[in-house]
Amino acid sequence: MVMQRFNRRAVCLAGLSLLALPTAAMAQADPRVAEGDTRLLVEIEAGSETPFVGEMILVTITGYYDVTITLENFEGIELPNFTWIQLGRDVWSRGRIGGREFVTMERKLALYPQKAGVQRIGPFKHNLTLMEGKSDRFKHQVVSEQIDIEIKPKPKTNGGWWFPAKEVVMTDDWDMDPSRMANGATATRTIRIVAEGQPAEMLPNPPMMTANWLISFIAPEKRSTEITRNGPIGTVEWTWRLRPSNAEPGEIRAFRIPWFDTTSRHMRELVIDSQRVAFAAIEEDEAEENLGADLAGLALPALLGLLVPVAAILPGRRFLPAKLLGSRIARAFPSRDRLALELALWRRDVRAYRRHAGRLIRRSGASHEMLIADLDRSLYGHDGNETTAPNLRTIHRKLVASGALFSFR
Repeated sequence: MVMQRFNRRAVCLAGLSLLALPTAAMAQADPRVAEGDTRLLVEIEAGSETPFVGEMILVTITGYYDVTITLENFEGIELPNFTWIQLGRDVWSRGRIGGREFVTMERKLALYPQKAGVQRIGPFKHNLTLMEGKSDRFKHQVVSEQIDIEIKPKPKTNGGWWFPAKEVVMTDDWDMDPSRMANGATATRTIRIVAEGQPAEMLPNPPMMTANWLISFIAPEKRSTEITRNGPIGTVEWTWRLRPSNAEPGEIRAFRIPWFDTTSRHMRELVIDSQRVAFAAIEEDEAEENLGADLAGLALPALLGLLVPVAAILPGRRFLPAKLLGSRIARAFPSRDRLALELALWRRDVRAYRRHAGRLIRRSGASHEMLIADLDRSLYGHDGNETTAPNLRTIHRKLVASGALFSFR
């Protein structure tokens, strides 16, 4: 006997006596088993009479047995065009139905159709070893009926992403206020998605939380699946370590993850909010830039002090116009970032070195994305922390050899 139950339309047989039900199909008749002594019923539950591809269908297989069972096993379940998960162990119990005592076995499956069209569920076959009298044992097979169910193709969505679930909950946590971080601090962002009705491997991949102003590292994601009698509950957790690469604030853009609510039959979406990321103060930057400005300011008078006497003793030479002379002098000295970079290298200040190296690489017009990525891996790629001090001089030699640090602007 087959029972089908849907969200809005149910076929309820709970109030009927088991003895009044038609006899379930069996592989073979055995005179030692009376009619009605063994039955295998199947009940399906879905959000619609015509569920979509990838949507969970709950299947409950229930056996009612008024016989003495010594051994039992299900024959290999074959479900073409479905993937499936068994929802825990079989549950055995005793109870009375219509005045008769039955041993009841219940097995639950979560099915996920992989192909549209009319698909067949079952039949399921339960192999029993029964005992008659005190020692006579014989084999008996109970077979359920089969169910044909129509599966609709997954609907078209933006980007082709299809994520059906009963319910989805997302949390987005920061370990500090990312808009007012202490100078040089690294913020940790953790996003967790829990989906009822889908295993963890069906949940989305992490968004690309990157920007040219942002140092971003993502830890290995964590996925887990909890098996319940009402279906699997999948969880995925993503953790990023984030910091701005310079003193200028930036904003991480928002991300949207669409999903299909199998209860309401409507599309919904998870929204990962945009977030401003910035240091609360930039004293360290200003101090370094002021130092560079002071050095350049001292160098200019010194150079003029040397050039003026030399020019005065050269016969037939005229002074260059002040504007042109100033331009040539400016090109002859490194930029403030280059001076601050050398100072950071001398101090072994990893954070300051990364900040000024990033600016110089961008100004050089080189393939800065790759160079900055390599630099970040060397500086911060130690399992998301800085416990292992990088060799700044080795990194510096590589960047100098690439020509990316020679900026005089």
